[in-house]
Amino acid sequence: QVFNVEAELSLASKDQRFSVLACSNCKQLFTRYNVRREIYCTSCHRSTHLIPRCQFEVTIKDNIGFATAIISDEIAEKMLHLTSEEIYEICFVKKETLSLQNVEDELNGKIFNIQIKRLFTKKLDAMQKLSILSYLEKQDVIHKSMASTTINITDAKKRTIEHLSSGEKEYPSMEMKNPPMKKN
Repeated sequence: QVFNVEAELSLASKDQRFSVLACSNCKQLFTRYNVRREIYCTSCHRSTHLIPRCQFEVTIKDNIGFATAIISDEIAEKMLHLTSEEIYEICFVKKETLSLQNVEDELNGKIFNIQIKRLFTKKLDAMQKLSILSYLEKQDVIHKSMASTTINITDAKKRTIEHLSSGEKEYPSMEMKNPPMKKN
């Protein structure tokens, strides 16, 4: 199931792993390993090499509550401004921590349009996992100069319209410009 939300994003933790190793063929994760090597993948039944994959958790927060979701691959790399190879090199070869201040600064206080997918769980009582498919910063558009607005009103109530930019009030005409179509 895929759905969209408007929410804030933040890193779930600075202490989490930002790189995991995966089968180069089927992308099955091997979270117990942190050294590249050749393995026999029990998922695709082949001898294969482990390759780095960028994956970590983020917190999604809106006015209702918050949830933790997984972000991975290209969109995770985009968020960190690093490739999977660079993240693996920093974390597992050089054994350093990632500098995340710029990521936190970019996310802080911004609203994003986020496309989320519910991941399949094998157990009925398992906690539901979410995966982010895409995210895009929401752009608030406010028009500075608005043209006069004509509104069709079908009932006899007068409504006041306030323009956002000027605070002017407009009282719409009670006549119907385009009468509604009759149903047959």
